[in-house]
Amino acid sequence: MIRNISLLILVLFLTSGKIAHEYYVSLTEITFSPEKERLEIISRIFHDDLERVLKTRYNESIQLKPSLQSENVEDFIKLYFEKKLKLFSDDNALKIEYLGYKFDDDRINIFLKVEKIDKLNNLRIKNLLLTDVIEQQKNIVHCFKLNQKESVLLTRFDSEALLKFND
Repeated sequence: MIRNISLLILVLFLTSGKIAHEYYVSLTEITFSPEKERLEIISRIFHDDLERVLKTRYNESIQLKPSLQSENVEDFIKLYFEKKLKLFSDDNALKIEYLGYKFDDDRINIFLKVEKIDKLNNLRIKNLLLTDVIEQQKNIVHCFKLNQKESVLLTRFDSEALLKFND
């Protein structure tokens, strides 16, 4: 059932174009790369929602749009993700490294990675992106390990999940 809901939300999210949205959803994809011994992460968020959160939390004058972008916006994005997205493997906190971002229509893609991961049996995720300002925010997380895929829908009040994988 969660997969059906996730699929519906994802379809709405990806086909939204530039129409103002009445729903609040992000999509985070985590891919385990055994040959590179790392997790590769992409978070896709509506840029107007992220801008609203950054303005509320840090500075009302922040502009995220490329043509008006604030000089230090990348520092705020990095700081926000450090606080709101946490990963743990075997109860050990993983160090998430911010790589950058790219705009895609009305969304912003945030690129992250975790180095020195030689195996992945379980992954605990805490995703509170945007939920501190947007109460109805939903965060879909897909995690891939070779031919295995685990998905979860997280919210403000249910923000953690444990994903388990076969060897």
